Amino acid sequence: MRQLRHNLGTIIGLFISGIALAYIVRQFDVGDITATLRNVDALLLMPVPFFILGSFAIRAQRWRLLVKHDPPIRYWPSLSALMIGYLFNNVLPARAGDFGRALELGRTEQMSRTKVFATLVTERVLDLLATLGILALVLLSYPALPGWLKTAGVTVAAAVLAALLVLVLSHMIGRVWMLDILRYFTTYLPVSLRERPLAMANSALDGIEGMFRPLHAASFLVLTVVIWSLEVGIVYLTAASVGLQIPLGNALFVLLFLAIGSMVPASPGFVGTYEYFGVSALALVGITGSPALAFIVLLHLITLVGSSLIGGLFYVLRPKESRNAA
Repeated sequence: MRQLRHNLGTIIGLFISGIALAYIVRQFDVGDITATLRNVDALLLMPVPFFILGSFAIRAQRWRLLVKHDPPIRYWPSLSALMIGYLFNNVLPARAGDFGRALELGRTEQMSRTKVFATLVTERVLDLLATLGILALVLLSYPALPGWLKTAGVTVAAAVLAALLVLVLSHMIGRVWMLDILRYFTTYLPVSLRERPLAMANSALDGIEGMFRPLHAASFLVLTVVIWSLEVGIVYLTAASVGLQIPLGNALFVLLFLAIGSMVPASPGFVGTYEYFGVSALALVGITGSPALAFIVLLHLITLVGSSLIGGLFYVLRPKESRNAA
């Protein structure tokens, strides 16, 4: 049954990517895209690799802030696990990189895989909330957007506040009601199976505890702002390299749309869906035609190739021994 669910998710992702690609091919002239990409200003792209490296390096440190572990996890293994996860997400279906990331850090730092995966989920949730929070601010305040999007901004802001409330309640009373409920239901399980659900629940609660340490939470927010600033810079410079002068506000809006689009089931590397959400975002701010798609294709190639090359290097160089063995 698990294999069926896994295959179904893969098939759905490939189907959605196929539809998105078919739409893109029908709407745009591939020859015009190729011509635009041949005339890219490479000089403007020179800072982009440094922005990409900086973004990944800060993401690794931000993830470490959420991991409550004794001794604290080391920076290099967390960066290695992060990049290996990106590599696997680029080449394997069903976001296999997320599991690979948890397994790799659990292996090198001798941590519970459940706890590591819980911190990964927490990071993704917080990243999503930050994305939605910024999106709500943009939708409510940015003058270039249509009125119906401003109305959507109110809904998005309400959803962010509700999700934050759920996280806070889970942290404050989760160990009371969640564990009590689990203890009640596990009384019907064989003795050999009773402890595992409780251990998994404790690991999950440990995984979200990091965000409620004040200094770590403040650092998480600061690092998130720096990451978004670097990635807006990547979008801005990539657009400029194909001749599109996009204001920073529009670059942020495109980046937000791409982040939301990455949550839709798709093929490995988000082929098709990335392009669809990218050109859709550009159309909302009045940028259409072949230059728009050429810019999104180039941006996708830069991020995909960059993360894959760095991830591949870390995979080749990853340590064979765990922390305790070393």
